[in-house]
Amino acid sequence: MKKWKLVAAFMTIALLSLGLMACSDEEASGSGEKEILMWSGTTGPDGELIQKNIDQYNETDPEYKVKLVKMQGETLNSKLASVTRSGEGVPDIALIASESVSNYQSQGMLESWGKYIEGTDIKADNYLEAAWNVGTVDGEQYGLPATMGTWVMYYNKDLVDKYAPGAADDNIITYEEIEKAGEAAKGDGIYAYGFSWPMQNFNNLYLQMGGKFSEDGKPTINNETAVAAAEEFKDLYDQGYMSENGEDAVKLFKNGKIIFLPEGTWMLSEMQKIEDFEWVETFTPQWDAANIVQGSGADQFAMFTSEERSEDKVKATVKFIEWLQSNQLEWVKSGANPTALSMLDNEEYTQMPQSFLLKSEKARDAITIVTDPGASHIFSEIDSSLWDMIQGKVDIKEQLGKIQQVVDDKTKQ
Repeated sequence: MKKWKLVAAFMTIALLSLGLMACSDEEASGSGEKEILMWSGTTGPDGELIQKNIDQYNETDPEYKVKLVKMQGETLNSKLASVTRSGEGVPDIALIASESVSNYQSQGMLESWGKYIEGTDIKADNYLEAAWNVGTVDGEQYGLPATMGTWVMYYNKDLVDKYAPGAADDNIITYEEIEKAGEAAKGDGIYAYGFSWPMQNFNNLYLQMGGKFSEDGKPTINNETAVAAAEEFKDLYDQGYMSENGEDAVKLFKNGKIIFLPEGTWMLSEMQKIEDFEWVETFTPQWDAANIVQGSGADQFAMFTSEERSEDKVKATVKFIEWLQSNQLEWVKSGANPTALSMLDNEEYTQMPQSFLLKSEKARDAITIVTDPGASHIFSEIDSSLWDMIQGKVDIKEQLGKIQQVVDDKTKQ
């Protein structure tokens, strides 16, 4: 699920309880003697694509086959914590979010891959630099990159030709160009900017403006850069260039009512349903065309501490991850990008729209992954209150001050 909302505490407890019950059967409790048990919080169609890749690996007749157990993300986090504390039923590997690596490592829950990947093809040079660095904590590798999801932008080529001719020639659309397109299209009932996920829109613009989510090891969001980012969205809204709160921006885009739609690479399957016009996937809107920033996340393979896991099994797991480096085609059909650069040798992958993020050095250098302590709390608060700031229901500076206090309180807990 790409989007979260705060829900009542009793609902969260109920859902977690149901999830734990659903995943407490024998399939999630441990692996066989010649089996690598892998846990993932990726379900639905994306989980099915991962399973296809794993099936392909198992068909190569490895000594240790991989068994995938999928569960909801909240359930995954809860189960990983409980089994690691008990030391029983710990999976051999788990697929975790990029921002979780440092948190789990600080709690002593992860084992280093260091000695197991020495002399193998699993090394920094073979991966996207930003994705590899996510798994590095205090000079040790606690996470190995899997795939990457990125906040990009889709645009309607016909509408760009009509309302913003030439703006997309360099594949970079600036906020200034969006505003000009908005003024040209407004009279025809066409939005220039489709605003869907508040946190992602804010995160990218804030980073592009030079914003940081931590200073001196402490989370920060109550600053002038954050004010400027929120004000830019408010200006787009006030001028009528941006879709309204409650409107389905993706649906409007598919119906030809939005020129530029910032969205995730994970929306590829939805875009592929469009038949009425030509769409293009490119960089997310940029504040400065000369300084491209692409907010992303790179899931990591992690080993949670366990005395039950043999060294032979860890070595077999490394072989599986090595194999994945050039065999992730099914997995990335969801719109994700591989993090292993060897996939650039796969012609079918390089024809996929999202592959532009790996094919050029400029795009690879633009990838930015936030792992600052407290950033997840900031994202959650921004997600729930940015529309109030945009619509003028609350003062931007005052609201950011309140968010800062909430985040400070949460990080002290």
